[in-house]
Amino acid sequence: MTILLLAMGSRGDVQPMLALGDRLRREGFSVSVAAAADFGPFVAEHGLGFEPLSFEVMEGVRSELGQQWLGGTSTNQQREAYLMRKVVRYVAEPLADDLIRLSDRADAFVSGPLTFEAMEVLAGRAGKHHVYAMFQPTWPTALGASATFALRPRSTSLLNRLWGWGAAYAAWDVVRSTGDVVRRRLGLPRGTFRDYVASARRVPTVLAVSPRVVPPAPEWGPDLTATGFWFVDRTTAWQPPTELGVFLADGPAPVYLGLGSMATADPAGVVRSFVTALDRLGRRGVLNAGWAQLHAEDLPDTVLAIDGAPHDALFPEMSVVIHHGGAGTTAAALRAGVPQVVVPHIADQPYWGRRVHELGVGAAPIHRKHLSAEGLAAAVTSAARPEVAREAGALGEVIRAEDGVGNATAAIRAALEKPAQRHTA
Repeated sequence: MTILLLAMGSRGDVQPMLALGDRLRREGFSVSVAAAADFGPFVAEHGLGFEPLSFEVMEGVRSELGQQWLGGTSTNQQREAYLMRKVVRYVAEPLADDLIRLSDRADAFVSGPLTFEAMEVLAGRAGKHHVYAMFQPTWPTALGASATFALRPRSTSLLNRLWGWGAAYAAWDVVRSTGDVVRRRLGLPRGTFRDYVASARRVPTVLAVSPRVVPPAPEWGPDLTATGFWFVDRTTAWQPPTELGVFLADGPAPVYLGLGSMATADPAGVVRSFVTALDRLGRRGVLNAGWAQLHAEDLPDTVLAIDGAPHDALFPEMSVVIHHGGAGTTAAALRAGVPQVVVPHIADQPYWGRRVHELGVGAAPIHRKHLSAEGLAAAVTSAARPEVAREAGALGEVIRAEDGVGNATAAIRAALEKPAQRHTA
């Protein structure tokens, strides 16, 4: 059987799909990954087939709209949703055409939120299997566990459930554009929120999170499986570049800073805050440039700039990990058993920042808009406390013992063993 994994988004959306794809391939499936065109070499490294989408993510990140959306300059959720809606609509037409073209390339599909609704229409019309893959909890629950504009209170309440449904509607309204275009191409009426909910409840779902980090909610039902995080298996030991290896061996474990694929209008200011905070604390640091382009020409000897390194190899060498709160980066830091400081920008990142703090494995999050040397220094001091380090280490042991991709593969195999249902979503 041929399975197509639809990895629409940044590296944080692509990498877990590669982990899943590798395990599915070893289980005997023929697997390809559809992702933005600039991820071709990354997919090729893992030996999976590649179906390029007709646009590049980096181009969007560097655009004026991408900078506005990803920069983390606002804490207004309505503005964030407005900007994301514009981003999704910008790629909706070419992405819809890609999905229609790719719907004939496989027997079954695994898709994330940005492609779920469109692929449910296409898979249903063709009578093919479809599985929903989520990297953060989004379904409404009285526990308030949804990552989509979740309320801060964690107690069970009707308010959390009502807010969750309102947030789910807002999220669907943001990402619905591609599904609308697919329906228009096929001569179908525009979908409704009720259609979306019915589809999501009908489709088997794998949630790539640790049940220890995100306890399953009663409302999720039996068709949603919290599998554990999905990590790529390393086949060979990673050797750090000489300069990094010497730096790591030359003193106490440093503090890491990286903002992943997040853009920022003031990278020099971020670097300056980081360096100042470390200087006040007498600590060393590793600065990962990333897509945020965190470069500086006059770094002190106590801070080393790098152009990237595998999180699974680098994070265990750190004393504290400061990051943007993407699901994949958060999972890697949790697995490493290292205390965290989350600097959320958009989307589910505030949720992961709160969750890290609630679990006692990191400091309270600092939103990107409020980032400062003083705040970073206080957060690193809080995260580095012995009791936080102990909690982080213990949770890391739990997560390393989980087999997220194995559990996801088992759930997908079970779904594929049932007859596919032909329908019009």
